[in-house]
Amino acid sequence: MSDRFVVAEVSKNWVGRKPYAPGTKLLSQSFEDIINHWDDQGYRLHSFSLHRVIASADELNETIIAVFEKT
Repeated sequence: MSDRFVVAEVSKNWVGRKPYAPGTKLLSQSFEDIINHWDDQGYRLHSFSLHRVIASADELNETIIAVFEKT
């Protein structure tokens, strides 16, 4: 891959304070996996943002959007 920047997105849904898909990783754990993957490809974390959306009274979506730069 010869792109200078790549963008990655990871999200987690919660319903009634429990993960929508039981047994899945926490958002932070999935984000660490993405950081490690892109590090292995020669990219470093440039920036990221965390977004939270309340879909209804007991539903929450958390999303991290990250930018990685070729080292």
